Amino acid sequence: MSKHLGPGAGPSHVDPSLIRPRRGVLAGVWVAAGLLLLGAVAGFVLTLVSAVDAVDRDQAFRSGGSARVEVTGDGEPAVYGRAPVPERAECTLDGPGEATFSRYGASYTVKLNRTTWVRLLRIEAGTPGTYTLRCTDPAGSATFAPGDGAGLGALADALLLRSALPGVAGLALAGVAIALVVRRSRHRNRLAAEALGRPGPPPHGNGPSYGPGGPAGPQHDAWQPPPGAPRQE
Repeated sequence: MSKHLGPGAGPSHVDPSLIRPRRGVLAGVWVAAGLLLLGAVAGFVLTLVSAVDAVDRDQAFRSGGSARVEVTGDGEPAVYGRAPVPERAECTLDGPGEATFSRYGASYTVKLNRTTWVRLLRIEAGTPGTYTLRCTDPAGSATFAPGDGAGLGALADALLLRSALPGVAGLALAGVAIALVVRRSRHRNRLAAEALGRPGPPPHGNGPSYGPGGPAGPQHDAWQPPPGAPRQE
């Protein structure tokens, strides 16, 4: 026997407003995840660009020349040399205060357009301001440039803050969004199953029959013989 389904009983007729979680919540999670992932990509690109810009190539000068160096309280200015860097290069710094140079314990290089720059000296100046950097080498053939000496440590920190953390948060939110999609689909299927299970009106010609008054009208019992009457076979 086939079961009659009432209107709206099919899965395609489930009221979207009854499905949880709501579409607005799902859309908000997706948007937040997308923004975090885009921010992670942008942070990665910006960090690489800042690493490339660590060398101020616009102020590069040959041995015996000079360049301006801005010393600030939170910066770490440095002297770079274009590879191959000759030995016994010497630099001086003139400005509003005393300044000294120190060598780095680790090698750090930046490669730009087939040109490799090597970080040579750290500039240490207690007084902020504009200084004049001069460098020479015995052969007089080296090329020098001022730049940012933060190096790999600062690059790793910048990548962590600008790219890694937003990327992990974005992936986590994307996972939450996928879980919400699965939950919403299951809830929709459950509602559809409940709609399919609701009893509908009986098919025509089946079911109990009622008197002229309908279900609420007078009902008539089946005829019974009077007491003591002979029973007919």
